[in-house]
Amino acid sequence: MTTFLFSILTAGSDRMAQTDPHGWTLTIISVTVVFLALIVLYFLYNLSGKIFTGAFKRKPSTKKTNAQVPDAEVAAAIALALDMEEDGDTYAAIATAIHLYLASGVHDTEPGIVTITRKDSPWNNKALTFRKLPR
Repeated sequence: MTTFLFSILTAGSDRMAQTDPHGWTLTIISVTVVFLALIVLYFLYNLSGKIFTGAFKRKPSTKKTNAQVPDAEVAAAIALALDMEEDGDTYAAIATAIHLYLASGVHDTEPGIVTITRKDSPWNNKALTFRKLPR
């Protein structure tokens, strides 16, 4: 069985030695395949790095539509209508809160990145957690 495989392999190498005695064709093909594989891997790693770091996150839209955002006159009309009720301060605060919520005046844009800083304390200090064994 091994002699059969060896004869197949040597037949291919003998034919290659006859067609390309110096081996330039094999060298150029192998170097090209390796460099193409490296270029493909570079783009894959670069793309996956951008995906996992969040470079492709959608930005929040800053465009405001007129249907969602009431202007100051509408908020004042709501506040005046609610002021005629028993407790005007509560309803005015509700109308102001609704106006600020719909106008996006309350919310700020968060980056979405949580940073955690490590602070040393006696609980996680390595020098204090070692046992001192007597000799």
